[in-house]
Amino acid sequence: MVKSARIWITLAVAGALLLVGLLVIQHLVDVDTYRGRIEAALSNSLGRTVRLGHLSFSIFSGSLIAATPSIDDDPAFSKQPFLAAEDIRIGVETGAFLLHRELHVRSIAIDQPKITLLRAENGTWNYSTLGGQGKSHSATAETDNPIPNLTVNRFDIKGGTLTVGTLPSRGQPHVYTDLNVSALNFSLANTFLFTVSGKLPSGGTLEISGNAGPISPGDASLSPIAAHVSLKHADLVAAGLVEPNQGISGVADLDSTIVSNGRSLQADGRLHLTQLTLAKNGSPATQPVDLQFSVNQDLQSLSGRIANSTLHIGKAALAITGTYQTLGNRTTTQVRVSGQNMPIDELVAFLPSLGVQLPQQSRLQGGTLTTTLDINGPLSAPVISGPVRIANTQLAGFDLGQKLASIQALTGAKTGSNTTIQALSTDLHYGPDGTRTDNLAAVVAGLGSASGSGMMSAGGALNYHLLVKPDSSGVGGLATQALSLLPGAFGSAISQTTKDGIPLTIAGTTANPTFTPDLTKMVNGSAQKKNQPSNPLGDVLGGIFHP
Repeated sequence: MVKSARIWITLAVAGALLLVGLLVIQHLVDVDTYRGRIEAALSNSLGRTVRLGHLSFSIFSGSLIAATPSIDDDPAFSKQPFLAAEDIRIGVETGAFLLHRELHVRSIAIDQPKITLLRAENGTWNYSTLGGQGKSHSATAETDNPIPNLTVNRFDIKGGTLTVGTLPSRGQPHVYTDLNVSALNFSLANTFLFTVSGKLPSGGTLEISGNAGPISPGDASLSPIAAHVSLKHADLVAAGLVEPNQGISGVADLDSTIVSNGRSLQADGRLHLTQLTLAKNGSPATQPVDLQFSVNQDLQSLSGRIANSTLHIGKAALAITGTYQTLGNRTTTQVRVSGQNMPIDELVAFLPSLGVQLPQQSRLQGGTLTTTLDINGPLSAPVISGPVRIANTQLAGFDLGQKLASIQALTGAKTGSNTTIQALSTDLHYGPDGTRTDNLAAVVAGLGSASGSGMMSAGGALNYHLLVKPDSSGVGGLATQALSLLPGAFGSAISQTTKDGIPLTIAGTTANPTFTPDLTKMVNGSAQKKNQPSNPLGDVLGGIFHP
């Protein structure tokens, strides 16, 4: 029993002596004398001036601890630090350090850094020159031995804040918080595994995992990478994914893979969009949108090609192909979007995002839409053009016949409380000034056909000039025949002009359109065709029917 107690006492004393010895060693070793060598080695590897605060050594964790470290920015971008942190912990092999004064780095951990990324007007980033403008790697008294090639088993950033802005500044920068980065076998000269996670501005999260490297010595942004990227509930504008002046907004969930060899980047994946708006005068769509995409981008020219991409709006599908080019902060496109026999019921909830506004208390239902649209020009002001075809749809809650009461009184044509559009075709041209529709042709059940062209301003004001030909069958046809029995040239003129077409002007707005038939012009035009004088009775009749 006494012997056992002596053993425990001996072990306790030995442990105490070891602890005291370690504490003495820790205090005797003035690691702050190494600060200049470590700063020089890091600066040499990164090509940026690295500054470390007071340097201490924890023998228990085997770490050098530097207070308030910072990395200078590229002077072409800013005089403020590229990175500033609370502290940095450099894990070293304790034996080699204490016995031989050698720094064999095992790990680097940076706590709560503040990192600033800036993009210049020519498209370059301030991180592009990291590791690419390094000083001479020849050994000196300051750089010999401490951190050769900056190779570590593990590199971590914990609780970081990332600020992304432009130079010159355009609006408020985008701030990402709770940034955590982990890299295994990190090296500027070799491939390494990494993970990234963080919180996006205005909510949402970011997760990236994969492998990267070696870091390109000329431009870090051109380094090889293969990774999986996930965004959840990302606000497109707040997260900096689109520019505010483009009129595009919404919330995105992204699941994508990216592969880059340093020259070109291939991105494939799925983008789920809610509350999507695609026009400056649009409002958020109530129907979610899914985009299956495949994009290949040249990293030097910042030009790309879109292929095998499809936009799904419910059961409606739009194929997307084309190219784009980014010059500085401006991206231009040459993209074609096409869809065949898309069910209109699926598209209705998406129309508000394009700025399309239907007459009050009306809705489209049934039928199909076919279109091929070319989208050209800058994303901030694109020009969209191409043919649009609609078949067998109904504008429910809108009585076109009532709006055309004067024509209805003249011809007897009736459309009912719901307007059925049997066919509609037009050549669409959308630009910053508004929407123009040329070669418009429509067939409306109970009314007849209409043709012409017109313009809708960016504010929704209408200016259309159409020629309406009443249906020659049914009630409308009987009414026209009855009018032809009126005496003299007047009856003949009415009969002929209803066959030739009634001029119609559409004004007002898309929400509250006004329809004005010009019956005076109709009667006088017919009389002139027959070399007959203008009919005074026609003038009176036109005055009665003209609103």
